[in-house]
Amino acid sequence: MKSKKFCKVLSLMLVLTMLMSMPAFAAGVGQTSSESKGNDYPIVLVHGLFGWGGTEIGLNYWGGMNSLRTLLNNAGYTVYTPSIGPVASNWDRACELYAYLVGGTVDYGQYHSALNGHERYGRTFPGVMKELNDPNSTQKVHLVGHSMGGETIRMLAQLLENGDPDEMRATTDGSLSPLFSGNCRHWIESITTLCTPHDGSQYDTKVYNSFGSLVHQFVGILSSATGMNINEQNFGLDFKLDQWGLQRNAGESYSSYFERVVNSNIWQKHVTDLSVYDLDVDGAAVLNSYAKAQDDIYYFSIACSDTYRSPVYPHNYIPCNNINPMMVKSATYMGSHKNYAVGHVNIDEEWWENDGIVSVRSAQYPHSSSSDKFNLSYGTAADGSMIFKDGTQKGVWNYIEKIDRTDHINMVGQLTNTKYLQSKFYELAKMLTSIPAEGNGNSGNQPSIPSTGFVDIVKDSFYYDAAIWANENGFVKGVDETHFAPNSPCTRGQVVTMLWRAAGSPEPKTNYCPFCDVATNSYCEKAVLWANENGITKGTTANTFSPNAIVNRGQVVTFLYRYEGCPETNIVYNPFTDVASGSYCYDAVMWAVANGVTNGRTANTFAPADTCTRAHVVTFIYRDMAK
Repeated sequence: MKSKKFCKVLSLMLVLTMLMSMPAFAAGVGQTSSESKGNDYPIVLVHGLFGWGGTEIGLNYWGGMNSLRTLLNNAGYTVYTPSIGPVASNWDRACELYAYLVGGTVDYGQYHSALNGHERYGRTFPGVMKELNDPNSTQKVHLVGHSMGGETIRMLAQLLENGDPDEMRATTDGSLSPLFSGNCRHWIESITTLCTPHDGSQYDTKVYNSFGSLVHQFVGILSSATGMNINEQNFGLDFKLDQWGLQRNAGESYSSYFERVVNSNIWQKHVTDLSVYDLDVDGAAVLNSYAKAQDDIYYFSIACSDTYRSPVYPHNYIPCNNINPMMVKSATYMGSHKNYAVGHVNIDEEWWENDGIVSVRSAQYPHSSSSDKFNLSYGTAADGSMIFKDGTQKGVWNYIEKIDRTDHINMVGQLTNTKYLQSKFYELAKMLTSIPAEGNGNSGNQPSIPSTGFVDIVKDSFYYDAAIWANENGFVKGVDETHFAPNSPCTRGQVVTMLWRAAGSPEPKTNYCPFCDVATNSYCEKAVLWANENGITKGTTANTFSPNAIVNRGQVVTFLYRYEGCPETNIVYNPFTDVASGSYCYDAVMWAVANGVTNGRTANTFAPADTCTRAHVVTFIYRDMAK
């Protein structure tokens, strides 16, 4: 009897010890109470290349033998794991993710589809959160992307918050998707990227230029990691390339479907609307120049590493002994590869440490062709756990940590070191839901509703004071009573109207309008006539003004420079390599920089062709006139 009693006591002690040694799991469950949560926004896990959302191939992408979605849902979190195009471009995947969330038929965009030669519309989704597009809703989401999924959610944020000028110009029949309009409610609270190739992968010269090699390598990695007999005949993945006419036919064997996809001519090098282009270091730089960090979204990043620095010169990074055997070749190549070819992204020693697929450098934040701000010192709590910190800034990449001895696939597949990697997702879920919801505190740059009544301008943003000043002085109005739309592209008609109002809305000298595309009694008619009379800007042709054309940085500073009467500037040195001395905007740029109206994008580039948003334009005007 005494022995049995002792065993029971010992068992109880062991159980208690195990519970106490698993703080992340206990915190994950306990944190679900409404008292401890800062918000209850759903978490959306977005898979990467060759990924899937559920168990389409008999295995969880998120969790391997265990479903992370189920574990987190059971802990009180709301988690979704969508399945989107596993090999499509980030643009197409973002369109699919949007349709998955809000419902409807995927619209890849009229301009985009025509440019790339595929169908405009795709599959139809019922929508898991239709309320996201309700202007009266306060619902938001946390987006978490693994690998290419991190690039995809960045693309979604760019389109959702800014729209796309090409789609706006091309779609004049009323069929423009809200995703491309720039007028959607901003419903992304945070973006977290896991092992994401923000700068692409330097293994591109070995694999990413050949889709066939890429898919064979991935199948090999998956088979090796799981011990399952996964091959090209039974992979079972739906490639979701309907827009390219590559659906699986009724009754068609998987091997036949697989061969049609792999051998399709869409994988030729000149096709840029596919994953193989986006994952290349040069293709990633193009994405980085387009998809910017949005100043009303929190950004976090996590890297993995399964390599270490060799003690022997030249100290290349070599694979750890636990790495998936199918990644030894790629990890070794990436750990010593350099490329300084002219016209391409340069690759040096900073790229060497990697997880077998992606370099640590690339996973931290977008570097190449990006102007995004970053904080490499964000880090974790004192105990090493992920935590949302007071003062966390929106629109800034906050690098949390590097998870060592973890390869690219095992970060989510979790077939080894399972409990530890699961605990990381509990930590992440706890961190994201601890972010104070609007009205529940003011940590970092929390959105606030100023006296203007606009709900979409962010306190302490670069344009905040300018937007309020311009509105109070009657220069700029909102797109409706409660929305300023700071990230929407600005048009020629809007800019001249702002300047006309700043001048006191003077009556033009004539009522005759030479421009056939400026409607009588339109909001900008008098402003266009005034701007034309005063030499601020002429029409785009003798009889067209193009009031709906999107303006760029060079054009806006030129309008403002002419508004001020083309004052002389005593600058003798031009720091910008992209503003030639004979260009139309040279004098205006020199004046703008000299007078603090705007600076360059970098120390030696002004980016005159970059699109100007409403926020940028009102800020330029504010800096010039609010003296």
